[in-house]
Amino acid sequence: MKQIEILQDDANQRLDKFLLKMFPDLSRSLMYKAIRNKKIKVNRKRCTYDQILNKGDIVLLFLPPQFLNEKQRKSNFISNQLDVIYEDENILIVNKPVGLLSQSDTSQTQDTLVSRIQGYLYEKNEYDPNNAHSFAPGICNRLDRNTRGLVIASKNANASRIINEAIAQRRIHKYYKAYVSGHLEDKNFVIKKYMYKNKTKALVSDYPKDGYKIAYMEGNVLMQDKMNTWVEIELHTGRFHQIRALMSSISHPLVGDKKYGYKGKNMNIQLIAYKLRFDQLDLSLPIHEFVIKD
Repeated sequence: MKQIEILQDDANQRLDKFLLKMFPDLSRSLMYKAIRNKKIKVNRKRCTYDQILNKGDIVLLFLPPQFLNEKQRKSNFISNQLDVIYEDENILIVNKPVGLLSQSDTSQTQDTLVSRIQGYLYEKNEYDPNNAHSFAPGICNRLDRNTRGLVIASKNANASRIINEAIAQRRIHKYYKAYVSGHLEDKNFVIKKYMYKNKTKALVSDYPKDGYKIAYMEGNVLMQDKMNTWVEIELHTGRFHQIRALMSSISHPLVGDKKYGYKGKNMNIQLIAYKLRFDQLDLSLPIHEFVIKD
């Protein structure tokens, strides 16, 4: 028999989701059968798979030990170097540098923004992977490796839910600066198309297609030089490589972006997530707009 006490960051989620995150060797079918047969209980009482857990609840599992190996969280952080723009008890807003992955894309230990955030909080005694059940500090929005700028990280599960809900409801506005090839005819522009992620590249269609999702952003010209243009873009959807692919689709790929059709000399892509604006967020923030300077 295994006994688990529900911590604050485990609360307010369904029992089945908690168990599947915590025990990677526990299959969905076995879990549901165990709940039906009262081999899994909450506070020594019969429970349901969709029961919402509360802080202090005791989950009892009368199952063979080979199914109850807890998910192991790595604590060997490579770096805790962060450019912190804002921090309180719930969230961090950090400035991700070019070249750093937002999160790991392999099972191996990597230097990523997520691992740096966890290492930073570990050093501050605000996170211990050995004392966590189902939650670990993480990021709520991601940037490509070649993009620098503002990323929101949550320190606790409640903040994570609030931020992710606000992003889904478009109450967090994300603004970028991009250096694109050529001169745009329209100083203010709107792009609404359809996108599909095909391995490491995004495909764009002017019309709906199976598997394609709507991609929408607005922009305006900031300044022009002899050959190229700096634009400001507000994202209304967050598709893979959205800015890069959509700007290419209107014949203005980012300068240096060979993957999406730039034909000039080799240069670094200039794409900066430079501003975040929060609307009606259920967290106490002293300000509701965060900007990084170039």
